[in-house]
Amino acid sequence: MASTQTPSPARAAILTSNTRSSQEVTPDFTDPSFDPADFLNDVLPPLTLASSQSRGAGAVPLAELSAQVQSILTQINAQNVRLSNQLTQLTDEILRSGGRLAYEVEVLRGEAIGLSDTLTEVLQPDIAQFIPEGLQTAVDSDKDVAMAQKGEEGETAVEEGQAVADPDYITKLRMLNQVRSRLEDVVQTFGDAMEWPLPPSETSLTSSFISVSAPEPGPESQSLEEKGQEVAKKLRNEITELLNTNGGGQAGLDAATKRLEALRELATIWKGSAEEKARNRFLDSLAKIIDDRRRSLENQGSSDQSQARSSSTRGKTMGHQRQESEGPGGGIFKNLQRLREEIYLE
Repeated sequence: MASTQTPSPARAAILTSNTRSSQEVTPDFTDPSFDPADFLNDVLPPLTLASSQSRGAGAVPLAELSAQVQSILTQINAQNVRLSNQLTQLTDEILRSGGRLAYEVEVLRGEAIGLSDTLTEVLQPDIAQFIPEGLQTAVDSDKDVAMAQKGEEGETAVEEGQAVADPDYITKLRMLNQVRSRLEDVVQTFGDAMEWPLPPSETSLTSSFISVSAPEPGPESQSLEEKGQEVAKKLRNEITELLNTNGGGQAGLDAATKRLEALRELATIWKGSAEEKARNRFLDSLAKIIDDRRRSLENQGSSDQSQARSSSTRGKTMGHQRQESEGPGGGIFKNLQRLREEIYLE
């Protein structure tokens, strides 16, 4: 935003239309090539650093530029709130339609099963009048004819025979089952994501290069902060409890590692958003807890092996010392004492 910088075509268009409403300056976040720095360079005029400096076309002082920055940030914030509300509405719509679509799939599944039972049982005598050999025999004969052909024509005929074996309603039913399975996965993923809020303090803009005076957080922000801290504490306790299961051994370590991998996979939903780094930092803190327990188990295993080796060595040393203390005559005295006891008993 220096005064010597040649304005881009977008900036030139903005500078020539300074009288237009400021509400038109909104970034297009849906554009994959959107760049925040280019956007600010395009919408903001050049800056005049000193009063004695020769002003270029459209150059403004720092006070006026600061006011324009505040206005643009306010508009961007309002746009973010609006887009967030739209995303929330779409998520709610997906969650609401999930149950209805699952019900429709079940209804179609029941109708398909009923139709199959009707064709194979109730209408079997009527079908036998038109196809005396039966449906299965006709299908098998089509397969035999297809297998008798050669080359690409033979392969095409085989596929047609297999297509006859699977009616259209069965194919659609399988597709509906796949859609239902995918939809249940999406609903489950969105549900898990909504149950993992992030405290607003973790995504604060205090480290930004622009300092913006924001109003004091209201009750809603405080409620989100408390809920986010509570969920973070709950996840830490869950990892700790998994580590302590089965006596805090390898089984607990594997369970905690599996849970952390599931959380990392869930965190990919926020990839590219402002919450990505904050969530990755939280997951890294959980990974540190698991790594500390893994190192502790490794050190404990090494200590147990060292103690076992030292105990074995100590036992061998004591046995050798006992043999040396008895000497060559130790066995004779023991035999004489045992002989004296036997004579006394007789």
